[in-house]
Amino acid sequence: MPTKPFEPLLYRELRKVEAKEVIDVASPLLRELVNYSTNVFQRCQDSSTGAPDEDLPVLTSYLHVIEMTDGVETLISQSCVVPSIPLLRSSFEASLTIGYILERDAKQRAFAWLVAYVHERLSRYEMLDPSHPKGREFRTTLKSDEIGKYMDFTVPPNLDKAIDNLESLLTNPNYKVSNSEYLNLYRKRKRKSNWYSLFNGPSNLRELAMRLNKGAQYDFLYRYWSSITHAHDVSRFLTRTNQGAAAFNPLRNHEDLAQVASLAASFILYTTKKVLAKFRAGELTNYRRWYLEEVR
Repeated sequence: MPTKPFEPLLYRELRKVEAKEVIDVASPLLRELVNYSTNVFQRCQDSSTGAPDEDLPVLTSYLHVIEMTDGVETLISQSCVVPSIPLLRSSFEASLTIGYILERDAKQRAFAWLVAYVHERLSRYEMLDPSHPKGREFRTTLKSDEIGKYMDFTVPPNLDKAIDNLESLLTNPNYKVSNSEYLNLYRKRKRKSNWYSLFNGPSNLRELAMRLNKGAQYDFLYRYWSSITHAHDVSRFLTRTNQGAAAFNPLRNHEDLAQVASLAASFILYTTKKVLAKFRAGELTNYRRWYLEEVR
């Protein structure tokens, strides 16, 4: 017989009823934003005229924001507010990517993003290759991993060819300059660098946020979101009874639902406006009309 939850801790239907007033506004809003953005994405993809691969970082980051926002809507419709915060955090990071690439030197920054991605992909391939030092180290570590040792890490077919394809991509003229900068920075710092750090860019995410005038969002919100994402927050679980004794809050607490929905909406609106300005600037008037009629 299926197990029933301990309802003082997890009462799913009650939590949804308690949050209904906010959910009934927030969910349709986010669905409208996601639906509209899928159409914007398709039109912008069709209008891409840059060098091969040049527009991939912006378009895929925008698609990421759409996907994360869709996930946030799905969760908050069930009053799962806190589990949506890692998605919100990820959407914020993608919005920084789009904002920074499109700020200026878009082509150079786009290929910096791509070069860092290729190196990360190569690192994963090397880890799967049992003949590579990284692969041998990974398999040694795997033996002591109580869950990982039961997982299938079979060498993918044509792994050598996949590695060769990526390495040859880095010799492409559009990738070559950014790859040289990436390698020089690696030799200088003795570690991998963030893509946005290339060409004297911000050295960390906070500096990137400050650069885009989003420093307060980073300092106040992102740090708090990180504590939840990294399972290092206790305050949201604790409350006090009427007698003053410490107690645990029930799960699916909807206290921050309106704020989470509002921020998710802000990030997707910000990125939608940015990509429209990049690919289809003539549609910004229609965008403003849609915003006033359907969103505001």
